[in-house]
Amino acid sequence: MHLIAPRDTITLAGPHSLLAVRTILVCAGLFTAWPAWGLTTGDLYRSGKGATALVIGIDDETHALSFGSGVFISQDGLLITNAHVIHEATRIMVYGAADGPTPVPEILAVDPDLDLAALRLTYTHPVPYLSLAKEPAEEGMSAVTIGYPRLPDVLQTGLTIHPTVFPVTVSGEAMGQSRIAHKPLPFLHITGLMNAGSSGGPLVDAASGHIVGLMVHTVPYLETAKNMQGESIGRVMLRAGLSYCIPSARIREWLAANHLSGDESDEPPGRTARAIPKPTAFDAHVATAHLLQLMADVIRKDPDLLDIAIRHYESALLVKSNRPDILHDLGRALASKGNADEAWARYELALTLLPDDFKLLTDAGDLRRHQQQFDKAEVFYRKALQQEPCYSPALLSLGTMKSEQGDSREARRMFQVVAHCPSPSSLAAYQLGIELERRGESTGALAVWEQALGRLSQQGPVEQDLITRMRHRASQLRSRLSTPSAQTDDFHLSIAGVGGAKDNPAINTSRRDHTQ
Repeated sequence: MHLIAPRDTITLAGPHSLLAVRTILVCAGLFTAWPAWGLTTGDLYRSGKGATALVIGIDDETHALSFGSGVFISQDGLLITNAHVIHEATRIMVYGAADGPTPVPEILAVDPDLDLAALRLTYTHPVPYLSLAKEPAEEGMSAVTIGYPRLPDVLQTGLTIHPTVFPVTVSGEAMGQSRIAHKPLPFLHITGLMNAGSSGGPLVDAASGHIVGLMVHTVPYLETAKNMQGESIGRVMLRAGLSYCIPSARIREWLAANHLSGDESDEPPGRTARAIPKPTAFDAHVATAHLLQLMADVIRKDPDLLDIAIRHYESALLVKSNRPDILHDLGRALASKGNADEAWARYELALTLLPDDFKLLTDAGDLRRHQQQFDKAEVFYRKALQQEPCYSPALLSLGTMKSEQGDSREARRMFQVVAHCPSPSSLAAYQLGIELERRGESTGALAVWEQALGRLSQQGPVEQDLITRMRHRASQLRSRLSTPSAQTDDFHLSIAGVGGAKDNPAINTSRRDHTQ
């Protein structure tokens, strides 16, 4: 696997896949902490890394991943980032410094022109955060930038993902333009070295520990590489050390216009920083493995990424053996690699510890289905649906298996049921429609999207790109279906008969459990 970096895109090229990863790079320079505030260098680094997260935008249509960073500005999970990181995503995932995968974020506001986005992540505990500075950054200010990821480290050297802190100097203000309307806007000009992939990360005043800006872009240039005779042998992408950030004043104005605000604090985050736990080796290996497996899933089971993910899962199990969730994840990675026997060994052990986990049961069913052990696969799917009747992966897999067996009537019934189930989010509805369409159930996809569009029309322009996509796909389906309204009228099915209720007669819980 190698890295190619044309302009602002990193492409991961493996033997079987191509991944387009949009990246905008981090600002950097020199700083010194000010003891008068009681804020040490360690405090500054811990607080900054604790409040910074890796933000991943996933486009399931183009199989692309957009990587950037974000920063929490309130203890109740309000996070700001750049709009271009998530603008074309069908799914969004966020990874924190120490907590591994975080909750599914709620999109609160997106402004592609100003390149700002606000997300909310609901936690059961207070989140480490940084306050937005009330005063503008001054020329010569010492600061740091924090961001993810260091992809070359992860992919080439086997290190775990980690936030990176760079000392920087604020050179002053430079006039620029907004991304779409080209309105004149001021940006903070930053000088220093650079690191790939940290759009949306914070620029933090080294003295106060407050956010004075949000990273946007850096200036690359191409340098001619020459041999010993002075002849040109190629071009090399370098970084000029010139970067630009959105000032905190503009962020404050934008948040206020969207009726949002972060937590305010005039105190430096030193005391809070000392309470932020350092990520353990287990946490780091698990978060890295999850990220790599996500990347592999999006780009169609890339074997190189899966190999690295498997190594990180195995390293995590050396720290905490027989963790059922990690055994499950490792089994899934091994199954994606085609190592069915090894995958089943992990699933089997995990099932002894978590026999009623509907996600684990569904993945075990998928493995048995791919091995053409259909009776055993169906038992797993039915058990999963007993626990969660509307779990769409189980319903989709069971319907697909019935279709493969020639039982088109039962397959259609499964697809109709999953279309009838409520979607937890608009993103989930969009993705579910895609999956139904891929399985030939166009009427189901249309019903899902029309239901979601009815909800979205009352929520304003926050998810405008997603609305546009769904409307476009729904319009295409309507034009292909001669009488779409008649074909979608049969979506009146009850989920009874599929799974979930103990008194459900359609679930034969007395049948022999072929789970070996």
